[in-house]
Amino acid sequence: MLVLSQPVVDGIDWGVAGVAGCLLLVSAVGALLAFRYSSSKRRPVAREFNYLWRVRAFTEVLAAAYALTHLLRLQVLWGPASILQDGGYHATTFCRVYIAATYGVFEPGFMLLALFACLYSVQGRDSAKHPNFNIVLFSAAFSLPSCAAQLVAALFTRIVDLNYSRNRMLGRLFAAYDKSLLQHCDTAAAHGSSAAENCAFCVFPLLSTFVSAAFAAVYLLAFWLVTQRIAATVINKALARRVRVLQISVTTWIGISLACRGCTVLFRPFDLGFEALRATHVVAVTALVGTLEFFLVLKPVWDTHVADRVVKRMERQGAGCLPQPLLPNPLYPPTELQLLESSASTVRPHGEEDRV
Repeated sequence: MLVLSQPVVDGIDWGVAGVAGCLLLVSAVGALLAFRYSSSKRRPVAREFNYLWRVRAFTEVLAAAYALTHLLRLQVLWGPASILQDGGYHATTFCRVYIAATYGVFEPGFMLLALFACLYSVQGRDSAKHPNFNIVLFSAAFSLPSCAAQLVAALFTRIVDLNYSRNRMLGRLFAAYDKSLLQHCDTAAAHGSSAAENCAFCVFPLLSTFVSAAFAAVYLLAFWLVTQRIAATVINKALARRVRVLQISVTTWIGISLACRGCTVLFRPFDLGFEALRATHVVAVTALVGTLEFFLVLKPVWDTHVADRVVKRMERQGAGCLPQPLLPNPLYPPTELQLLESSASTVRPHGEEDRV
């Protein structure tokens, strides 16, 4: 297997950091826009869709944290060749925190928020008195089993004392880092640093991947059931197609992400296969987060902005009250915008309604 040089791996790390930075920026913008609508009291459309704005804002906060956690395993930042400190930091700690935080806290939390937001859209606005609080509470509660299992996966090498150096299969199953690649620490050690102590490179233990796969299987089953109900209840073909695209995209990106994580155990850090799979995994995760952000946050924000402009135009033309009802659907059907547009078009310039 072709072994990549340190500069090439550093370039991949900087690419991952750039992708995480872009995702962080998009999430921050989405959170600010969602929070703006959640706190607005003067926008009639925002008030109608105020039921899930706080959930959307919190979803974006989790997405931003999810993006930041991918920086925890970058060798260029924390490893023996760190640009921040000669010899790097205690890499084994960063590898464990990466597994526990990324796959035990922020990934399941983010995905469950999206799931419960879709579920609430099916049940309707009268299904709960405080839907935003309930969605966050249930998401946190249902993510606890995954969090506990990933914490065990991250700390397994400290909980159970096994000889991983003589049995590579045990290392593949449980080790969150590889300390056998001393040849890649020589450059930093030559400068009199403590690279020998911190010579560890993060990997993806199979135990963590198995936990994520079990969570993904249950999650996708629930996600398809909920989105199927949404697709079955809508009367707009464009929205039905949007739901189908959401289903296929989420399933595809989750599958690619898990497959890449699982196959990395066939290689070691600096191998071409390992680094290619690691980069593909980050791209799949970014696409998954971006897809859910677009459908559940960014698209509703834009549609609400357009609807707000229509309402203001109706008010300037002397139209009546806001058409009812507006659905608190995170997928926000375009039929509501069409309703607003058609209502506005029936108003004459001097404020009198057309007679048919």
